[in-house]
Amino acid sequence: MKIYQNKKGLYGIDYYDKTGKRHRRIVATNESAAKEELAKCTNSFYKAKNDPRLMQESQLFKDMASLFIEHHVNFLPSKETYVFMFNNILAHFGSYTLKEITPLEVQTFYNQIVLENSVSYADRHLGIISKFFNCLNDWDKYSGPNPCRKVKKRHNEEPFEPHPINEQEIQQLLPFISEEVRPCVILGFYTGLRRQELLGLRWEHIDFTHKTIFIPKTKTEQPRTLGLTADIQQILQGLNPQRDGLVFGNVTKEKLKYQLNKASEKSGIGHIRPHDMRHSFAVNFLNRGGTLEHLQRLLGHSKITTTQRYLRFKTGEIASKMMVMDGMIPLDIVNGNK
Repeated sequence: MKIYQNKKGLYGIDYYDKTGKRHRRIVATNESAAKEELAKCTNSFYKAKNDPRLMQESQLFKDMASLFIEHHVNFLPSKETYVFMFNNILAHFGSYTLKEITPLEVQTFYNQIVLENSVSYADRHLGIISKFFNCLNDWDKYSGPNPCRKVKKRHNEEPFEPHPINEQEIQQLLPFISEEVRPCVILGFYTGLRRQELLGLRWEHIDFTHKTIFIPKTKTEQPRTLGLTADIQQILQGLNPQRDGLVFGNVTKEKLKYQLNKASEKSGIGHIRPHDMRHSFAVNFLNRGGTLEHLQRLLGHSKITTTQRYLRFKTGEIASKMMVMDGMIPLDIVNGNK
């Protein structure tokens, strides 16, 4: 920080503000007045530099993440899914300072998860971010406002509107998916795995001997096991099975989304999201004779009412169920005969 004089004889100061940004500006016609102005800026700079609140706000999210994991996450009874979602948050906000994580930034992140997954999944991410800031506040590590408080949730704005496609439409869609991504998409239609479960599928969790697929990280925090059918086994065997590692290591969520968007447009089918593979599995499973109870277990739903939402897509479901009422009232009575 210093004083300088320009060619016109005016005095300026070269200084840093409280955020660390450098400034040069003309402030006076004489040196004495310039010194006074520089002193004010210098005092403001050092005051801000030693202000605990401002120092807290300049901390990076990723630097506080380890503290949150150590003193909160590690004490949760079931933490695998929680850690998975927190890592999603960390990947997005890791390089942000705490001050930069504004309600608008969190709202944008929340809306993106709604579009790519579901409202409930976005709500859980929002809850984790809110808990992160509340914990830092309780531990006197951050005194600013919680940016989640002004985020608009979309609980009642997004009705359950899945877009399942039938077997013929799936066959119509697949030729337009790249060879690299196609096995991943096929497995999505065959298993109903959520996107993160599908992309996180590991070879060590696939048991070809006992014909099972183990899913340890789930949305409901309850692991589940799927059957390894002949079709699924053939798909996986074609991928050169390994001892361990990701099954679809070269497929990112962006690549999967892009391929589905492109294929749905070229095939003439309505817009397909990654989560619609799960919806399609559910409806096709029911239409092929699968039971609602088995579907609930395969999808990992904690409540049967969640699974029941697919019944309205089952071909002839309502009509067939109504047939049990036939004969309740004799026809002669119906026709008014005594």
